Amino acid sequence: MKPFAWLTVVGVLCVAGAARATTVEGRLGAAGASAAPAVVYLEGGEAIARRPVTERVVMDQKNLTFTPPVLPVVRGTTVEFTNSDDVQHNVFSPSKAAGKFNLGTYGPGAMRTVTLDEAGDVLVLCNIHMEMEGHVLVLETPYFSPVASDGRYTIHDVPAGTYTLKIWRGRWLPFARTVEVPAQGSLTVDIESAP
Repeated sequence: MKPFAWLTVVGVLCVAGAARATTVEGRLGAAGASAAPAVVYLEGGEAIARRPVTERVVMDQKNLTFTPPVLPVVRGTTVEFTNSDDVQHNVFSPSKAAGKFNLGTYGPGAMRTVTLDEAGDVLVLCNIHMEMEGHVLVLETPYFSPVASDGRYTIHDVPAGTYTLKIWRGRWLPFARTVEVPAQGSLTVDIESAP
């Protein structure tokens, strides 16, 4: 478990056009190492209305790994688990938040789906390849961003308000900070973990 040493918040207001949403962005540092895979997300604000879930969301099995290794989604999303390998795979989860599903074994080019209706960290495994592990992070909020390999993240179109900025990363201590999101422009929140 790694604690966080400091937090930098910089608000940049841009008066450009009639835009009424803000970009929240920054960098997640991990004592000189990559913080990915991780997810930065915002909770709270003024009555976050759940956006309709219409986009196709895929967690692939390729080169005997789950790709992406961490997939953030909004509660109610249907996730497609595809098999892009030349071998058979299985997808199952022991996580209570996912109803402890098992999609069975299926071959190359096949796909199975599961709808995730409860928020939480859903551990995803393959009972054929025990080294494979992935996570689907099911959130109540549509305001989230995966952390890139360089530590950068960007959350677009965030309405003004007071939010709790949180970070999910396996084996890290929980992190939460209150941030004030302006009506437009951008807000930069850089976070560094202790060595």
